[in-house]
Amino acid sequence: MLLTYLYALLSGALSGGALGLTGGGGSILALPLLVYFVGENIHLAIGTSLVAVGVTSLISSISYMRQSLVKFKIAFYMAAPGLISTYLGALINKQIKGPVLLLFFALLMIYIGYLMIAKKKQQEQQKSDSSKINYPKILALGFITGLASGFFGIGGGFLLVPALFLGARLKMKEAIATSLFIIFLFGMFGLGSYIIQGREINLLISAVFVIGGSIGGIAGTFYAKRINQVMLRRIFSIFIILIGISIFVENLLQLIKL
Repeated sequence: MLLTYLYALLSGALSGGALGLTGGGGSILALPLLVYFVGENIHLAIGTSLVAVGVTSLISSISYMRQSLVKFKIAFYMAAPGLISTYLGALINKQIKGPVLLLFFALLMIYIGYLMIAKKKQQEQQKSDSSKINYPKILALGFITGLASGFFGIGGGFLLVPALFLGARLKMKEAIATSLFIIFLFGMFGLGSYIIQGREINLLISAVFVIGGSIGGIAGTFYAKRINQVMLRRIFSIFIILIGISIFVENLLQLIKL
């Protein structure tokens, strides 16, 4: 049992380290680490990941709060649809077999890896022509992100940041800061959804994972300043894609055997 907590600590450190190094994408490692390294089943791992990623995001957002970069009004507005969609996502994944869930998650990993390679300066070059906040877009993407959070146990920053940057007309730093707080809200919505549905969440593993994530995040942020970010992001993107492909193939073979 002690070894399980050690693995959870190391998994948190790896996920947090990746987040600190790349400035995004690290949370996508939480679920596969919990499943393949810590040894949790996929449904339990999703709940554990929701809480761990949510709390880690809150910790990461504190420094942004001190700089007044978190826009709370927009955060609560965008997170509002997640009250329903996070619950629905958790309810839907309950009905799906583990290997099928992992197939979907593998495809998501491959897609996020591709986005990390493709986007480069795309977001920085885009500007919103609207003089007003695009509330329908914010609500729609808030609903979608909440659904993905409940279904996969991920933060969804890859959807939130562009939506806040373009739809809410926030500056990039404000978008990143606000998205971290929204991810925390989705994590709490997910926790509530699991409790209401009577499903198991390993809060102790989540806590150990968060401790590891905090340590890894600090170390990752420290070394990020000393490493070529463009090259690092490309390597990490390829790494995510390769993991996604291996998870996809493994679970596809399992389904074929069934």
